Amino acid sequence: MIITTTEAGHGPAIVLLHGFPLDQSMWHAQRSEIGKHYRVITPDLSGHGQTPLGDQPLTVDRMADDVVELLDHLQIEGSVVIGGLSMGGYVALSIVARYPNRVRALLLINTRAGADVPDTARIREELARVVEQAKSTSIVVHTMLPRLFAPETFQTQPELVASMRKVMTESDPVGVAATSRALATRTDRVPDLAKIKIPTLVIAGSNDQLIPLAESEAMAVAIPGSDLVVIPDSGHLSPLENPDATNAAISAFLGRLA
Repeated sequence: MIITTTEAGHGPAIVLLHGFPLDQSMWHAQRSEIGKHYRVITPDLSGHGQTPLGDQPLTVDRMADDVVELLDHLQIEGSVVIGGLSMGGYVALSIVARYPNRVRALLLINTRAGADVPDTARIREELARVVEQAKSTSIVVHTMLPRLFAPETFQTQPELVASMRKVMTESDPVGVAATSRALATRTDRVPDLAKIKIPTLVIAGSNDQLIPLAESEAMAVAIPGSDLVVIPDSGHLSPLENPDATNAAISAFLGRLA
C-alpha cells in the first residue's frame, strides 16, 4: 500500500513523520521553510489523514515498511534524512534499525526510544476500546489535547490549538484505535541507540508534558555523537508551537551534513 504524501521543494530528500493522532498538516511550516532548499516529504502514516488503515495488522514496524515502500515508489535511491515527532520518531527508529542503508541522518523530535511500560500499554488498550465503542475520537481529544501543548500555547496561539483539535476530531476512529494498540506493542529501541552511527539531532520542547527533558537528554547521550536542541516556548509539538526555532535547528543540522 502506497501511503498518501505531500511534498514541497527540490534537492536532497528529507522525510518528516507526524505524531499521533495527527497528519502531515503539522509540518506546514517545515515544508514552507526547509522546502526552500530541500525536498520535504511528509506522508500521512497508515490510518491517519488521507491514508487508509489497510488490511494488514498495524504495527510501528509496518508503518516503517510503508515509508520505505513510499521511497521506492518515489524512486528515491540511496539514503535520506528521516525525522519523526513522537509516534513518527518511533517509526524513524524502526527504519534506522531495520533499513540502516536507507537513512543518511536522523531527526528525533519530541520522542522517546523506550517501549510503553505496562500501565501505559493498558491505558492505550482501554482508549482503543472506548474509541471503537463510541465510533468517535472525542475521548482522545479530551485526554490528549491538554498535554500536547505547553500551557502558554493555549493562551498565545489559540488558533493553533483549534486547528489540531480539528485534525484529531476528524481522525478515523478505526485508525486511531488500531494505532493506539500498535504504539502499546512497539519494540523497545533503547538497546539500538548505541548502534546508531549516523548524524542525529534530538529536539526537545522546553515544556513538553509528555516527554521529560531528562529523557531526551538521556537519549542524546546514548546515541554516539548526537546533538540535542531544546526549543523554547514549546511543548510536545515544537515544530508547530515554535516553528522558527525548530526550523533553525533543523536547517543548521542539515547544513552540517553538507
